[in-house]
Amino acid sequence: MSSTQILGVSIPDTKMAQVTKDFFFDGMVLPVDVYLKLRMDQYLLIGKQSEKCSFSNLHSYQNANSLVFVTKQDQPLLVENVSQFTEKVINQKAIPTNVKTKFILGLADNALKGLEKKGFTSVGELQRVSQMISNLTKNISHFDEVFEILKSLKDEDAKHAMGTCMVSMLIAEEMDITVKGALEKLALGALLHDIGMRFLPQELLSKPKHTWTLEENMLYESHPLKGVEMLRDMRDISNDVLLIVAEHHENAIGTGFPKRIRDIKISPLSRIVIVATYFTSLVFNRHEESKIYSAEEAINYMQDILGLPFNKQVFSSLRAIVAKTDLKEKIRA
Repeated sequence: MSSTQILGVSIPDTKMAQVTKDFFFDGMVLPVDVYLKLRMDQYLLIGKQSEKCSFSNLHSYQNANSLVFVTKQDQPLLVENVSQFTEKVINQKAIPTNVKTKFILGLADNALKGLEKKGFTSVGELQRVSQMISNLTKNISHFDEVFEILKSLKDEDAKHAMGTCMVSMLIAEEMDITVKGALEKLALGALLHDIGMRFLPQELLSKPKHTWTLEENMLYESHPLKGVEMLRDMRDISNDVLLIVAEHHENAIGTGFPKRIRDIKISPLSRIVIVATYFTSLVFNRHEESKIYSAEEAINYMQDILGLPFNKQVFSSLRAIVAKTDLKEKIRA
C-alpha cells in the first residue's frame, strides 16, 4: 500500500473468494480491494482499489502460508481486469515472459485447488508440476499464439485444460518419461486438446448429453478434428501435438471418436491425454447432470463401470498416483 494504513476488518468468510498471488505484480493499479486472511471471518486489508500494488514490500504477503482474498462481489472485476491487461500485452509484438508465467501459474492455481480437493495428490506435488509446466511453456517458441487461445477460454474450460495438463504431466513422470521435447509436446497438446469445442454452439453444450439427437452427437464428435483444422494454421505446431488434439477422445478398444481407432494406432502421448482428460472431466464435473467424483471414485468408475477401455500402462500410472495419495492420507490419520 502507498498511503493507506493497513486495517484489520471483520468480513464473513462466505463473502470472500481466494485468488492466486500470481494475479498481482508491483506497479499495477489495483482494480479491487485486496486482503490477507488472518483467521475465520477476519481479514487484513493490504491494498485498496485504485492504488498501485507494492506487495513485495509486505513480509506478511511474502509468507508462503499467507492466503490472498477479494470479495466475491469484486472477483469478476479482478479477473476481467487481468484478462484486459493480458489482451493489451498480446497486441504487442512479443509477450514478456513474466506475463506468460503469471497467466499459466494463475490457470494452474485454479486447477490445483480442484484436484487437491478431490484427493488426487498433494498440494506440494501439484505446485511442483504447475511450475514445471510454466517452465516448459517458456521454451515453446510459438507460445504467444497459444497464450491468446488459452486466455479466450471460459473459466471452466480453462480449468479443465490445465487440469488435464497437470494430470498428464504427473502420469508422464510416473511412467519415467523425461525427454524435455516430449514433455513440451505433451503439455502443449494437453492444454489445447479441447480447443475444437469453441466451434460448437452453446445451446448444444448446455443440453444434457442424453437428450442429444444423432445429428447433435455427430456435431459434438467433430470437435477434435475442428481443433486440428484450427491449429494447422499456427506456425510450428508439431504433428505430435496435432495427434493429441485429434485423438483425445479415442480409446484402447476402438469405441472412441472421431476415428474409432484402437490402442496400437493411437500415438503414445495421446494415450496419456486420453486418460487424463477423462479423469479430469469426472473430478471437475464438467456436465451438470454428472455425479461429482473424488479421485478414488473416478479411478473405480473408469476401471469397474467403464471396463477400463484405456491403455493399461497409462491407467496403471494414474492409479498409482491416486493410491500413493490415499496411503499418505491413511498414515496421516
